[in-house]
Amino acid sequence: MTRTYACPKCGHDVTTRDINVAKDIMLCPACGEVSSFSAVAERLLEAERADDGRRLLSAPPPKHLKLEHDPTDMTGRIVLTYRKVSPAAVFLVPFTAVWSGMSMGMIYGSQIMKQQLDLKLSLFGLPFLIGTVVLVSFCLFLLFGKRVLTVMRGTGTYFAGVGPVGIRRRFPFDRDTRIERGLTAYTVGGGRHGGGHPLPELQLKQSYGSTIAHLGAGMSEAALDYIEAVLRREIGRG
Repeated sequence: MTRTYACPKCGHDVTTRDINVAKDIMLCPACGEVSSFSAVAERLLEAERADDGRRLLSAPPPKHLKLEHDPTDMTGRIVLTYRKVSPAAVFLVPFTAVWSGMSMGMIYGSQIMKQQLDLKLSLFGLPFLIGTVVLVSFCLFLLFGKRVLTVMRGTGTYFAGVGPVGIRRRFPFDRDTRIERGLTAYTVGGGRHGGGHPLPELQLKQSYGSTIAHLGAGMSEAALDYIEAVLRREIGRG
């Protein structure tokens, strides 16, 4: 089936026969209006996304995602909370327990047992101690971590952490803010030989291309779709 595009002047259907993609021209055979094809196509895509978003938001949030919204709250505050135990914890938790337990036991445990401080050995163990703190923190996030997106009156707050401890970022948005699917700058998996893969995320960008927020890394595709639909609705409200 041939796709058609509506003329922005008269609304008549314009087929691909009257479109020159290379020159970005769309000629309406009914009224003779010449329009920018890319602009018309972008408006159509936005309308389709809005329709998809409305259908998506008419259903409950997907698994692991909780939506909190009080219709009587005049600020329009919306809170989306994502909690899920990561499959990576199956490998990382035992690895951390063995690696950290052995290294900390050999370096610092022996000193505690002897009740004698070995300064050189303690300094040698500092990288292992730092690595243990990082690994344990990451394991806690994989097991008990949450990601919380709060949206209210043109401002969003994104939190990732365990309990009240974590990273929190605020960002503004308006009608010119764009939402794109992207990939994280870091990779996961792949083992010692590399080959890891980046995680999908949502990226909020201003009209001039600057990225103002990275959201949802590590979430399920269904959760990202739902959050994207919520953000598009709120951005549309301006």
